[in-house]
Amino acid sequence: MATSDRSLASQVSKAVVWNTLFAPLRLVAEVVATLAKLNQLSLASFGLLAMVSGASKILGTGIDLGTTRALPKYIPETDRAGGALATLRLLQLVLAAQLTLLLLVVIGLALFQPAFLDYLRSLIMDDQRLTPPSRDQLLTFIQSHGWLLVATVPSLLFFGICYDMLMAYLSSFFKQRAWNSVDLTARVLPQLLIVGAILVGWDILGVLGAMVLAPAIVVSLATWQVIRLRRELRTTQGIPISTAPLVEWRRWLPPGFLRYSAVSFLMTATDMVASVNFALFLVGDIGDVALLWAGNSLVSMALSYLYTPMVGVQVPLFARVRQGEGGTLNGAYQSLVRLQLLLLIPGGAGLILLAEPALLVISPQYLIAAPIVWVLVPCLFAECLLTTAHNALIVYERLPVIVASRLITLLLVVPLAWFLPPQCGLIGVALAFGLARIGAGLWVTASGMGLLGLRWPWRFTLRVIGASIVMILVILSVRGFLPPLPDTASLIQRLVEALWLIAMAALGATSFFIALRLVGGLDLQDRAQLERMRLPLKRWIMRLL
Repeated sequence: MATSDRSLASQVSKAVVWNTLFAPLRLVAEVVATLAKLNQLSLASFGLLAMVSGASKILGTGIDLGTTRALPKYIPETDRAGGALATLRLLQLVLAAQLTLLLLVVIGLALFQPAFLDYLRSLIMDDQRLTPPSRDQLLTFIQSHGWLLVATVPSLLFFGICYDMLMAYLSSFFKQRAWNSVDLTARVLPQLLIVGAILVGWDILGVLGAMVLAPAIVVSLATWQVIRLRRELRTTQGIPISTAPLVEWRRWLPPGFLRYSAVSFLMTATDMVASVNFALFLVGDIGDVALLWAGNSLVSMALSYLYTPMVGVQVPLFARVRQGEGGTLNGAYQSLVRLQLLLLIPGGAGLILLAEPALLVISPQYLIAAPIVWVLVPCLFAECLLTTAHNALIVYERLPVIVASRLITLLLVVPLAWFLPPQCGLIGVALAFGLARIGAGLWVTASGMGLLGLRWPWRFTLRVIGASIVMILVILSVRGFLPPLPDTASLIQRLVEALWLIAMAALGATSFFIALRLVGGLDLQDRAQLERMRLPLKRWIMRLL
């Protein structure tokens, strides 16, 4: 293997390892916070917070301008071509554009605040599940603190702008230890603050405060990590920032950046339209908002945990392969897909089988969200697999294909959102954005095979499916032994039930890996890659796989 190939493999291996090591900590934090919110907040209060979060994410998509996806590609190229000052200039221009849009959003929110608050009141009034005291309490809160609900949105947008830019810089240089330390704080700190606010009885006000305070602290930490990285790069490059050519300050955006960002923005915007954040505005009342958000949260939490090894890896990896730093495009693509297949297929099957008991452990009032989980798991997990080709296409700047895939998303989500919700209720809402995402993913995967010569690892896929079927049969055979959990179960009883679920999931995972080993295990190139990685319990892992 060439030296550059080994160097690239080493960077990717370290990135995957750090992503994986930090995953359990993030999962624990999210589970604890989710349990606190779903159990201590009322269904309507949880739905109200979901609306604020959804509104901020929708507006954040517009402010982003596609730069979050573009920066990991152009920061390394700009730094290599023009040095520190060129990179700084790029970040300054992007920041200025986003802050200008943020100012317009603030003005718009100030003008339309009454209309937004009236919309929230209508969602509360239309929810027949609310008791009159609960309804009056929420309406009083909106009357007294409606301005705070609205002010939270631009605060989250500002810190989101800073966070995305700083994290893109770190991931561009495969600084996964720094990236994950910040990301871990970003996931753990808000949850800890939210749990603390709920436990002391601050309810919605406390949660809103935690939602704003936590990102302020996280952005400070990310800034410190970026400063450390710049010092490291300045030392290794041997070019002090102070002596870089002054002409670098006068450079505009790098060639192709605007076109790449425009396509990325189209991609992000259509992703938002085909997401739970937009779907929240299709439901009829605040209780349905809470149920849809809870079901999606369970699926997203599991998906983000399983996808953790890939975080911040795909786009920089494809970019470096294109620049000739080692490896082949199809080899990189297949390795990424095989790793995702190994995690997502058995993980998704297990989540579908254990969704009902998991929701019972979390909170019995959310048990009716189980069908939402059953619908979203195959849609979102499949879409995650299919976007690997999408990342390769966008790095290789096959932009017409990306534009076509985004238009397919819009062409699918609009009629589906119009037809399915009236026919199927909440399940229809979930299906509308889930099926639209799969349609676009199928298009880009087929296009990647035709334009870039990508090949799907079918043999490994069949091996994983066969092992997953064995796992499903094992879980089905033992699921009936779960002790029944009454609606009035105590915290201790629910914790015991959770331990049973964990044991059952561990049994299913063990049966999966044993079956996979029996049908052939990993491909030779993946085994060779694992041999080169520094993993805890590496010898045991290699024997198992």
